[in-house]
Amino acid sequence: MNVRSQLVYVAVVITFALGLAGLVNPHFTARLLGLDVVDPRGLSQVRATFGALHLALGAVILRGTLRRPGARSYLRAGALLVGAVFAGRLLSVLVDGVVTLVNVLFLLSEGVALTGVLLALLGAGRLQPALDAVGQPVAVGVTGRRVGDAAGHAVALLLVGV
Repeated sequence: MNVRSQLVYVAVVITFALGLAGLVNPHFTARLLGLDVVDPRGLSQVRATFGALHLALGAVILRGTLRRPGARSYLRAGALLVGAVFAGRLLSVLVDGVVTLVNVLFLLSEGVALTGVLLALLGAGRLQPALDAVGQPVAVGVTGRRVGDAAGHAVALLLVGV
């Protein structure tokens, strides 16, 4: 397992941990985020937004790590969502001046998660070596499907820089 694959799993762990905390203990999560829950509806919002939504995001990223059709789409969606959270927090640090230890730790964890997803996304596009039924090399994509015959091999050779 290389650094690229380790970081994407770190991203999954970060989002799952935040999601579980928000879902199981919304009071703790609200205090950690500096939010005052003044009505039971607020607990519902914390569970939904900081709990279930982060669990779903972790599941999207995890699904993107599987070598199945559509993996890149899941990684793109994960990168977009984690990137939006990271950008929003960074904007808050720069514009609002919210430089607290907890906020900086959240920013760093979101940056690590974003880096992991982006590295996995970049790695998912590379062609993987494979052999056909008679042992001849064929080009397959991240999904494990054959790229094609002559045209596919030409594209594969261009993509790998040969």
